[in-house]
Amino acid sequence: MRRAFTLAERGRGFVSPNPLVGAVIVENGKILAEGWHEKYGGHHAERAAILKLAGKRPVKNCARGATIYVNLEPCAHHGQTPPCTDIIIEAGIKKVVFAIRDPNPQVRKLDPARILKKAGLEVVCPVLEPEARELNKVFFKNQTQGLPYITLKSAVTLDGKIADARGRSKWLTGVEARAEVQKLRLTHDAVLVGKNTVLQDNPRLNIRLPGIKKENYKIVLGARGQFPSSTKLLKDPKAIFTAERDLKKLLAELYQKYQICSVLVEGGATVNTSFLQSGLVDEWQLFIAPKILGGGALPVVGDLGINKLSEFYQAKIHSVQKIGGDVLLSCHFNIRQRHGGKAIQRATPTKWSSGTKPQ
Repeated sequence: MRRAFTLAERGRGFVSPNPLVGAVIVENGKILAEGWHEKYGGHHAERAAILKLAGKRPVKNCARGATIYVNLEPCAHHGQTPPCTDIIIEAGIKKVVFAIRDPNPQVRKLDPARILKKAGLEVVCPVLEPEARELNKVFFKNQTQGLPYITLKSAVTLDGKIADARGRSKWLTGVEARAEVQKLRLTHDAVLVGKNTVLQDNPRLNIRLPGIKKENYKIVLGARGQFPSSTKLLKDPKAIFTAERDLKKLLAELYQKYQICSVLVEGGATVNTSFLQSGLVDEWQLFIAPKILGGGALPVVGDLGINKLSEFYQAKIHSVQKIGGDVLLSCHFNIRQRHGGKAIQRATPTKWSSGTKPQ
């Protein structure tokens, strides 16, 4: 199953709005074939593995008596590709082991596990369920809340500053950390910034990685008319300018209208504060440079209305790693954030638009 997780990761950044899925076909302790969902619209992992095993032979009974391990429940509906349950049954597989049930309402309604059992296959689930959920945390939030997964990204000094008193921030972190930010952009469907970032830096917000031609959406919190004609993003067909102040409403629209499943927020203190107060943040990628700027510099977060220590916002440290001369601290927020001794409920689920169902 962990090999299936590793295979699934190869699709990160290329399969959205679909989940990350890997599959391993095994018989008598030997791996016969592997597959993963490589890109949106391509073969699902199970079909890829079975077709690889069959080669030029017919699919029918090509995996007779074998076991297939998949990190997510196989689909049973027709989308851009036929149901995975059909080809699993046709291939003669006798046992299906999957890590976690698919939260997609369309999949749950058809109940793939029941279909497989009815065809005489042995079905085992769950296996390593917490790890499987973490792997597809974006997909699970999309399906259960109808909202994109939100990651804050900040580069700060040891004393929590993001720029000097004049707003200059190039460069707080080193080359290695900046390259890691490009990888974060690749694995998110969109980058979001505030009006001041665009006015001050005039960024492109594109993905600058060798051999990668993917273009993400760029979301700017500000109306087009607020920016000079020299603004680079005004000429970008994938840039979305918005004056919407209700973040939950904006994010629901991004998911339903544009199939934006994950957003990397590269904001300043004002934007970071707004997202934290909204209760919509899922994780924070914090790049920490071993530098100190002092009291006159700009902070990473503004006033959260906290007047005493017990009113803190709670996050959980997921990982800490050294990136060049800097440190990357990855923090996750729970489904409910603690603030003032009370639980702040995340945004309520938004009804699905038929146009956002993964295929």
